[in-house]
Amino acid sequence: MKGRPYPISFFLASLLVFVSYLPAQDLGPYFKKIKEGIYVRAAKPADSNAAIILTQEGVVLIDSGHNPPDSQAILKAVKQLTPQPIRYLINTEPHGDHTTGHFVFSPPAVIVAHEGATDSMKKAYNPKRNEKLMTDYPDMRESFQGFKMITPHIEYRDKMTLHVGERTLELYYLKNVHSESDTAIWLPKERVLFSAAVAGVNRFSNLRSFVSIPDMLSSMKMMKALNPEIVVPGHGAPGTVKIFEETERYYELLLDRVGKMAREGRSLDQIKKELRMPEYDDWASKERFGTNIEAAYRAVKK
Repeated sequence: MKGRPYPISFFLASLLVFVSYLPAQDLGPYFKKIKEGIYVRAAKPADSNAAIILTQEGVVLIDSGHNPPDSQAILKAVKQLTPQPIRYLINTEPHGDHTTGHFVFSPPAVIVAHEGATDSMKKAYNPKRNEKLMTDYPDMRESFQGFKMITPHIEYRDKMTLHVGERTLELYYLKNVHSESDTAIWLPKERVLFSAAVAGVNRFSNLRSFVSIPDMLSSMKMMKALNPEIVVPGHGAPGTVKIFEETERYYELLLDRVGKMAREGRSLDQIKKELRMPEYDDWASKERFGTNIEAAYRAVKK
């Protein structure tokens, strides 16, 4: 007796599962497979990370790449990995090095970000930046074809949960850690955490006037409590919770030293001239250290 033929829908679902869990492919020199069906891309240590998450019901992207050529490389990788459409693109922050490439993916992708991301993107948008990029890097010109600023379609307030296929993605607002609207993305089943730019990897962060070091420490404590196996920062190589621990040690030491100097009566300008932290001489982006001292000074003078 002939067996009952499988319905086409079952066959397609099986095919999609197979495609989602192929062994690591040659997607390019900057792609790294961190879990089955989850890939991260960053061209340089200082560049923003972006990620591809495959599901049985479509693709989820985390950020759109450092610039449009990166976005095109990500799109090419998606097409190599799966025939499924890109359903969602989640922003960890609204800055241009995470969002300029949205036009490459949306439509059809639905852009998701924290409340305030749209306003931040519109205020910061400067077409001259794109023109300069195309002038300085002629290879970008083709990638910029069809550019238009794509702002989020969905903005959440404190927490949001997305169920896409077999995967669950929990979005958490990170207050005052880097931009006006930072988001951590947690995949509880896979124990993978995208931690935005609250913690760098051997580099000083640019701490804007509204950034609060106590809020940064609180956010890192919250994310460590999730007990992630893999942490993907906004910039820098994926790692473990050691990324948070090293960053916490730095900020705690910075607060201690700035606090001591402030209690001795030194002004902010004096502290910026005198404070040294030789333990971190090997960190990149030293030009940002001044903003770190300013943030520490705000915290200790409250």
